[in-house]
Amino acid sequence: MKTMSLSLLTPSGVVIKDLACTSLLIPTVQGQVNLLEGHIQYLTQLSTGLIEAETEQNKKRHFTVSHGTCKVVGSEIVILSITAEKVEDIDLERAKAAKLKAEQKLAQWESLQEEEVIKYQRKLERAENRLKLGYLR
Repeated sequence: MKTMSLSLLTPSGVVIKDLACTSLLIPTVQGQVNLLEGHIQYLTQLSTGLIEAETEQNKKRHFTVSHGTCKVVGSEIVILSITAEKVEDIDLERAKAAKLKAEQKLAQWESLQEEEVIKYQRKLERAENRLKLGYLR
């Protein structure tokens, strides 16, 4: 079976490099997109969410991403994301604490600047995705 090569990069480093996968489900601003071998060249904007990569052994690998881009050229897929994590790197207690803190800040939204509201909404999204991913272990 033919595979695609997935690389997931962030400003702080490489999350995964050249992962051989047979399918890839990514969160885009238009909705979920399933990439399969032979996909046309593709460039899209990612939203915050979960990535699911299926390997040749029919095992699934999961990652979180928050905003970024995905480029498909031939069998190479490169994802550039602001943040990304592997399931094994998720700290559930830290994610729970981050979610609670963001919810508390957003509960006082009237006293926040617009930029702060956006910042805490994004923190809440990331924390919720970490929790979803953490429970997939």
